[in-house]
Amino acid sequence: MRRPWEHSPGYHEWPSSTPVIDAVGSVVAVASLVIGAHAAIFFAAAVRDGDGETAAENAKFFVAIGIANGAVDALRHWRRHH
Repeated sequence: MRRPWEHSPGYHEWPSSTPVIDAVGSVVAVASLVIGAHAAIFFAAAVRDGDGETAAENAKFFVAIGIANGAVDALRHWRRHH
């Protein structure tokens, strides 16, 4: 008979995260979605119109979103292991 997945050698149960980290993660995720969607729309419009400067400005939002999401993931990872 097969062991349940929870008891397999590769399973590692993470300790629970704090409510603050969970809330910050949720806020960053929603903000990423909303800001990213608007940035994508305006980026596409700028590329369509041949406005490279505006396209570059909107592309910076994607970098900021990546940094924010990476920071939250790093915080969660740190919290789980310390």
